[in-house]
Amino acid sequence: MTTYALATPADDAVLRALLRDNAMPAWVTMTLQREPCYFDGCDHFGRDWAVIAREGDTPVGMYACAEQPLHLNGRPTEVGYLGALRVSPQFRNRPRILRQGFASIPRFSHLRDQPLWYTAIATDNLPARRMLEANLPGMPHYQFTNELVTSALPRSRGRRRNLWRAAQSYDMAHLCDFYNQHARQHQFSPALSPAVANRTGASFYMLERDGALAACMALWHQPYKQVVAQAYRRPLAALLPAYNLWARLGRRVPLPAIGQALDQTYLAFLAVAPEWASASTELLEDALALCPSDALTLGLHATHPWLPALMRTFRPLTYRTRLYAVSFDGAVVLDGRPAQPEVAVL
Repeated sequence: MTTYALATPADDAVLRALLRDNAMPAWVTMTLQREPCYFDGCDHFGRDWAVIAREGDTPVGMYACAEQPLHLNGRPTEVGYLGALRVSPQFRNRPRILRQGFASIPRFSHLRDQPLWYTAIATDNLPARRMLEANLPGMPHYQFTNELVTSALPRSRGRRRNLWRAAQSYDMAHLCDFYNQHARQHQFSPALSPAVANRTGASFYMLERDGALAACMALWHQPYKQVVAQAYRRPLAALLPAYNLWARLGRRVPLPAIGQALDQTYLAFLAVAPEWASASTELLEDALALCPSDALTLGLHATHPWLPALMRTFRPLTYRTRLYAVSFDGAVVLDGRPAQPEVAVL
């Protein structure tokens, strides 16, 4: 019999082991870890909770959920994010574990009137995609929206242009209003308030011209959350030292050694007035000059107009995920806005 129970701090070692021992395949096989304490990364943006599945006393899997303040069809509301779905290899051929796990979500969630959740699956994770996109009986319905391109920009390509200034506490109400006006153009984008922004612990910045707010962003370093390299595809595995030498000489992001985490800070909560969109390169260069890590990580939907220039100018590492609207009971119609959640809260 499989049981599903809400994780508590007493389960910290179990949660961290399930994340550490279940890697995600791609050109780099990686694990998304929470060291040294899983719960250090909780409740920075909404309500976070995790559930552990056990066969008797043996942990066989987990999932994590976050109930987040987001925009859906242009309106602020609470939406659930389903993440960290992990099943130990010897139990992955048992669809019953997944079905019962999904069925347990309403028991633990506080979202009673929101039938729509969202999730992200690595584009290269074909086994997970085949299982979840099949929409098998007893499973929630996964509706693909669009791809999200996560780019790790090299700090070495930064240049201080004195565009961004640190936001003060008295700026935050105006900054959040400005951000929300732009963020509501995307599905699953954050709905910010000063209280929510403060809880993240991120450092917020703003750009003003002629007394008006023209752009905002945050630099969000998250030492409690790691992207750890576990393996590289051939021939990169053998050539990693040479690649990293070339990357440093070419002002690109060096790749972490096996067992090491990518040194990154998130460029989060970015919004830019239309008249400043043509200055995307300068805005990103200035943000990179402020970045404390080797890489500054930004997520944009796959048809975002900034992407071509970003790729040419900054030569980032990229990672593609597929975004889905997940429906448990009843259909919610999305109105065609591209989905662009904040990658820092996934």
